[in-house]
Amino acid sequence: MRRVIENILKVLAIILVVSWIAMVFIDYFKAKDEKDPLFCIKKETKVYSDGEVFICTGLGYKMYRYERETISAIEFGPFFIKERTSAKE
Repeated sequence: MRRVIENILKVLAIILVVSWIAMVFIDYFKAKDEKDPLFCIKKETKVYSDGEVFICTGLGYKMYRYERETISAIEFGPFFIKERTSAKE
């Protein structure tokens, strides 16, 4: 019985990891195609005098879409990346 429970837990762990990887890849490719990610936990838009920055926080990653006069780009990376624009504006 113990072996059956261990096998079930292993299968569940594999399913969770594969699902997470699929979520990251789906959001990465959507961001690369300049579309909004599907699996955002938190969406935020910061408005500046010269434009705005859209921020999507997912499970372990962030996506920034800069639509400003000084920068127009999309950045996708791990959850600890920071916004490239000044927070003092």
